[in-house]
Amino acid sequence: MLRKSVLLLLIAFHPASGVIGESHPNGLDAIFDLRDSCCGWEVGFADYREGEQSFYELAWACADESSDLNPGLFISGSNHSDDLFMFIKRPICDLKPCTTYQVEADIEFLSKAPTGCAGIGGDPGGSVYVKFGASPEEPSTVLEDGMARMNVDIGNQVNGGANAMVIGNIATSSTNCHNAEYEAKKLTTPAPLLVESDTTGTLWIFVGTDSAFEGVTSLIYTEVCVRIEKHKDKDKDKE
Repeated sequence: MLRKSVLLLLIAFHPASGVIGESHPNGLDAIFDLRDSCCGWEVGFADYREGEQSFYELAWACADESSDLNPGLFISGSNHSDDLFMFIKRPICDLKPCTTYQVEADIEFLSKAPTGCAGIGGDPGGSVYVKFGASPEEPSTVLEDGMARMNVDIGNQVNGGANAMVIGNIATSSTNCHNAEYEAKKLTTPAPLLVESDTTGTLWIFVGTDSAFEGVTSLIYTEVCVRIEKHKDKDKDKE
């Protein structure tokens, strides 16, 4: 079931079932159940050296088979760069072109990173920061000086950027540093993220982990809920 992303920087999944959505005049609400299928989400990795995907142990799996113990979208990597970013992304279409929206999200995933354990660069749970982002430009990796970098501003580790905010970390309630087991966790955006749709009425949403822990991080994303509303321009409302 596990597949290594040795040659490709990005792997795409075909849209399938598992999506519950409702469009309205000012935006849409959608629930992507990744336990049922990968729902058209794509996987990517950044902040690693070109040609060293195997060394970084970059891997993914669309674990939606009935025999899987923990169904969902599995992603994993070893943070040899002290800054590995692992993300999933998806386009949201049929919005109004060139329009500012506020985007909020609930992210559910399975993590096996305990709380309060020692690690190089940081602990395996609290030092792996979860970020939610949105952009009119497709979030992708580009090569800079031999390194795969993000083409959108995600910030650095505990700090967010222009296109992404920190919504928490992957630490579970467990304090057992020697017998880690998967535990469900849910994170919510603390405030709306403002983003403008492109000329076709499309914007991209993405979720990723920005790691300071110099070891292996493995997650299984199970559900992404997004709420997209047209942003009210208060200055225009006063006119």
